[in-house]
Amino acid sequence: MIDRATLAEHLERLGWPVEPHGERMLKSVHDTPEGEVAVYMKLTDNWLIASVVPFLATGGDNSFELSRWLLRMNRDMYQTKFAYDEDGDVVLTVDLPTESLDHSEIRAALDNLLKHAIEHRGTLRQAAQANPSDQSS
Repeated sequence: MIDRATLAEHLERLGWPVEPHGERMLKSVHDTPEGEVAVYMKLTDNWLIASVVPFLATGGDNSFELSRWLLRMNRDMYQTKFAYDEDGDVVLTVDLPTESLDHSEIRAALDNLLKHAIEHRGTLRQAAQANPSDQSS
């Protein structure tokens, strides 16, 4: 089990700037070639959930082609996955069990999350521009 203070220490060791965001959540913002990427990290009793929310704001207007593309990307990404949130927007997330979580696991998961956010943001922005009803984050 990991607590918020321990998670903040791990993030500090990784060089991730962190600020509180609510009772059980932390936020870390990164400047990237694709613009700022905000990662929200939520601790539950058994999970660390880190997400880029929204990754692509669509308001639920998601095409079949987008869904197929997201599933193909999920197949090829380690730990990281795309999903739809309760508003229908695309999120990029990683879930880690906290039972025996160590620094190397946190580093690998968060590095992958950020890598895929940078890698796929440009692709989804271009696709959203082709469909004016979509809006990128």
